[in-house]
Amino acid sequence: MTQFTYRLLPLLEQKEELKKEADREVSRREHELQTQLATLESLQQRVQELVEKRQHARQELMTKPGAAGALTANDVLKRSEFIKVLGTEIREAESDVSAQRVVIETCESEVQEAKEQAAEAQREVEVLNKHREKQQERFRREEEAKEEVALDEIGNVLYSTRRRPT
Repeated sequence: MTQFTYRLLPLLEQKEELKKEADREVSRREHELQTQLATLESLQQRVQELVEKRQHARQELMTKPGAAGALTANDVLKRSEFIKVLGTEIREAESDVSAQRVVIETCESEVQEAKEQAAEAQREVEVLNKHREKQQERFRREEEAKEEVALDEIGNVLYSTRRRPT
C-alpha cells in the first residue's frame, strides 16, 4: 500500500508560517496599543495634577501671608503670574493628551488591520487543510477500490482453480 503525499504541502507550510507571523504582528500591535494607552493615562494624570496645583494656588493667592508676614502687592503679582503659568502648562498638557488620543486611534486601526490580516491567513490555512483532507479521503477510497479489485481477482482465481476438474 502506498503512502499519501500531499503535493501542496510546501504551500500549506508557507501559509501556516504566514499565519504565525500575522498572529505575532497582532500581538506586537496590541502591545504597542497598551503602551500608548499607558502614556495617555500618565498624560491625563499630569493634567489632573496641574489642575489641582492651580486650584490650590488660587486658594492660597489671598489667604497665606508672604515671607515677611504680610501679603504685599508684589507677592500677589508673583502668585498670579504663577497661576497663569500653570494655566499655560495645563493647556499644553491637554494638547499632549489630544495628540496622544490621535496616536491611540492610529494604533487601534493598525491593530484592527493586523487582526483582519491574521483572519485572512487563518482562512487560507483552513482552505488548504480542507483540500488536504479531501485529497487524503479520495486517496483512501482509491486505495480501497484497488484493494477490492485485487481481492476479487484472487477470489476469482481461487474459484476457477477449484472448479476445474483435475
